[in-house]
Amino acid sequence: MRWIGYCWMLMLLLGGCTQTDQPPSTANQFAIYIFDRSTVPGLGQTTDTAWPVLQALPLTKSAFTVTEALLLSYHWPTQTITFTNPWGQTDLDAPSYMWGGDGAFIVVYQGQRLFGGKVVAAESPRRFDYPAMALSQEFILMENPELQGKLVYSFHPRSAMMYPPQSQFLAADPMIAEAVKTHLRQLGKLVE
Repeated sequence: MRWIGYCWMLMLLLGGCTQTDQPPSTANQFAIYIFDRSTVPGLGQTTDTAWPVLQALPLTKSAFTVTEALLLSYHWPTQTITFTNPWGQTDLDAPSYMWGGDGAFIVVYQGQRLFGGKVVAAESPRRFDYPAMALSQEFILMENPELQGKLVYSFHPRSAMMYPPQSQFLAADPMIAEAVKTHLRQLGKLVE
C-alpha cells in the first residue's frame, strides 16, 4: 500500500515538472477561430446581426483555429495571413468551410474578440455588410508554387465583388491594432 502511495506521489511530481515546462500563458495571444456551418448556420446581412452572433459563440466550438504556431506570416500592408495547411497541399484538401463561403471566423487577441465575419473565396461575391476573410485569388490559381502546403487569406471590411488588397487592420481601436502589430513583430511573423 505504501508503495502505491509512493508511485502516485512520484507521478504527481513528474506531472508537475512537465507542467512547468509548458509555454507561458502568453502563448497564442493571437488566434483566428474558424467555424463551420453547423455551428454558425447564419449571420444575417449586416454587422448588427452578425457581430452579436459571433460575440456569443463559444470559441471552443470552432472547427479549426489558426494558432501562432500555424501562422507563418501576417502581411500588414495588405492584411494577408499565410498559415500552414494541416489538410494537404491545396485549398481543395481543406474542408469546405475554409473556402466554400459557409464558414465564419473570429480574430482574437489576448482573449478579446476584435472582429469577425464570413470566410469566402476571392472569386465568390457575397452580399453582406461585415468583414470577410477571403481566400487569396493568387492562392486559388496556385500561381506561386511556394504556396503549396499553405493557405493564404486576406481580411476585408465587407463583402465585395472582388477583394482588392486591404491596408487597415479591422479592429476599431488603433491602440489594439498597434498592440497586435507589435506582438506579431515580436513573434517574427509580421511583414511590414
